[in-house]
Amino acid sequence: MASTASTSDLPAVDSAAAAAADGPVLNLINKRIRALRKKLNRIHQTEDSLSLGKTLNSEQQDLLRSKSSVLALVDELEKLKPPLSSALRDEIEIELAKSKTQHDESDDKRHELSEDDKKGEGGDEERDDLVIDVVDLLYFGSLFDVMPQSEFTSMMLTRSHERGCCLTYDYVTDDDATDVLGERDLDLIAGLKGLLVSRPVDSSLSHKDALRRCVEHAKLWVQRADQPIGPDSDVTYARLRQKLDKIMSSDYYTTTPEIKAAVEMAAAAAAGNFGAFQVGGHGSVMPVSAPVQVDESAGHYQDMSGSAYKFL
Repeated sequence: MASTASTSDLPAVDSAAAAAADGPVLNLINKRIRALRKKLNRIHQTEDSLSLGKTLNSEQQDLLRSKSSVLALVDELEKLKPPLSSALRDEIEIELAKSKTQHDESDDKRHELSEDDKKGEGGDEERDDLVIDVVDLLYFGSLFDVMPQSEFTSMMLTRSHERGCCLTYDYVTDDDATDVLGERDLDLIAGLKGLLVSRPVDSSLSHKDALRRCVEHAKLWVQRADQPIGPDSDVTYARLRQKLDKIMSSDYYTTTPEIKAAVEMAAAAAAGNFGAFQVGGHGSVMPVSAPVQVDESAGHYQDMSGSAYKFL
């Protein structure tokens, strides 16, 4: 009995396996052919009944009349199966090829993005190396720069003159009276320069640690970081960068400086007054008065270049 049941289950298993192998389209065609063959068997049974002299009802008569159409449908579907199967295989292969192409393109894009990320990281590292190299030179160049008193006085004269010129050009040429440069803006720029190239005067940091801090300030400056320059400061690198950009977009940046005679500079230095110079611009002469008194001790200059400015 068990053997018989097992044997009777085999056709069902084979049918299910064949249906899975054929796929949904051919499986639908096969179901249609089986239904037509069942109808054809009923037609043959009806013909046998008619040959035995039995009387046929109207339904049986209609069934007999459909024999030719049923045979034609079965024949047509059987002929359609091979080309349809071939077309389906081709379509599947095309879709698989498309899927593979899309997958490969997606992998390529991910690879390109990865390479771009690596290049970006490499670019950031290269930029940081350049910043470090430049800050190293500026730091030690500033550290070892010793000048005689005469050169110091001349330098202070020139810097005070430049401050007056810069502020005058900005005031005269800038239509926006609410955003005029002031002495504090120049102080902050000079103070940040000190943070970039020197160790604080009262600092106990080693040159290595001080230089590391200089490099960090330089990187934040290059990045236009929107964070305070000092712990108790409301001035950010980005804001101070805007002030410097304003200076570099003014006529002051492109105007050729007027060289003062040595006698005139010596007289101003002797008087301790670095102001009252004439600044040429736009074909006219604009008076600049920026009196600055010189502290005769070297400590004042050291404060100016040693990041003594506080960003408060």
